[in-house]
Amino acid sequence: MARTRQQKELIALAALVLIAASIWYFHLGRAATPNSGISANNYSPINAQDYIVIINGLAKAQGTEYKSAGRNIFVMGAMPVEAAKLGPPKKVFVVYNLPQPPAPPPPAQLPMVFFGYGMLPAGGPRQAFLKEEPGEAIYIVSEGDVVLNHIRILHIGNDRIDFEDTVTGQRGSKNLEAAPAA
Repeated sequence: MARTRQQKELIALAALVLIAASIWYFHLGRAATPNSGISANNYSPINAQDYIVIINGLAKAQGTEYKSAGRNIFVMGAMPVEAAKLGPPKKVFVVYNLPQPPAPPPPAQLPMVFFGYGMLPAGGPRQAFLKEEPGEAIYIVSEGDVVLNHIRILHIGNDRIDFEDTVTGQRGSKNLEAAPAA
C-alpha cells in the first residue's frame, strides 16, 4: 500500500516529537529537581584581596619619572663597555641646513613713462598717457586695459598710476613724471 505525501510528513513529525520529548525527559527534566545541592548551609565567601594596597602601589608607580642610564631600551643586549664608562650620553643639538625658500619675485615694473592723464569727453573715464622709454610710441590707456600683453591698469590717479602684472599677480605703481623745464 502506497502512502501519500501528507501521511509521510505526519509520520516524520510524530517521530521528531517523540525524539524531542525523550531528550527533554532524560536530560532537562532531571536537572530541575529541588534538591540539587545548593543551599545556604554550603555558602562560603570568596577570598577577596584588600585592594587598597594595590591602589596605593599604582599611585606610587604613576608618579615615577623615567631617567635614562645611557642604555638604548629599543636595542636588545648589553650596553657597550665604552658607553657604560662614559655615563649617560650628552645632549647634542643638530642644526640642519635646509634649503631656503626662493626669494619673492621683484615688484611689477612698468617700462613706460607716465607723463599725463585726461578725460574725453568731460566726465568720462580717466585715461593715462604712457610713453615707451626707449622709443617714441605713446599709448592712451583706461582703467582695466592691458598693456604689453601682461600689465593691467588698475587705477589712474592725479599723481600716479597703479598696475598689476597678470603673470605674477604682483602690483606696482608709477608716479607722474613732470616734463623737463625748457
